[in-house]
Amino acid sequence: MGDQTTTWVALYAAIVSTAALLLNFRTWYEKGVRLHLSLMPDAILMGGGSNGDERDLMALTVVNRGGQSTTLTTLVVLRFDRPWQRWRVHPSSSFIIPNPAVAGTGQTPHELEPGKKWTGIARRRPDVIPNIDCGKYYIGIYASNRNKPYLVQIPKPKIKASSPINAPSKD
Repeated sequence: MGDQTTTWVALYAAIVSTAALLLNFRTWYEKGVRLHLSLMPDAILMGGGSNGDERDLMALTVVNRGGQSTTLTTLVVLRFDRPWQRWRVHPSSSFIIPNPAVAGTGQTPHELEPGKKWTGIARRRPDVIPNIDCGKYYIGIYASNRNKPYLVQIPKPKIKASSPINAPSKD
């Protein structure tokens, strides 16, 4: 009876210590910098200046969901032709957006504190990158907490299905 009780106590202690280790790992993970990126690939800036609305923009929003602040340094557009290039972050071509600011947003460098967001704007330049929405381009931000950029893919344009209201009649 004593050996069986000792076994159950040891098993209970192993479960509790494993749970404590996992909880410590979760706390360590949440205290670091955790940047979340979202992209508006066809953004329009309404009332952007004296010329009216500004079109053909890509707006990148970065939110720090972690517990430490970081400095956002450079907004980039990178092209990856193969998956291994993306994995190793060796782009076939790269472009830097030195001034991602429009109407007071997106100054770099910018210290991003926990729970805060930053928005940077990149103009589409068909004369420089004619096929930016082919699915091989990524937009991202370099930050001071790591050497690799945080990236999000620039999506391919969605094909809009014609609705029955706008469909041509068969008369």
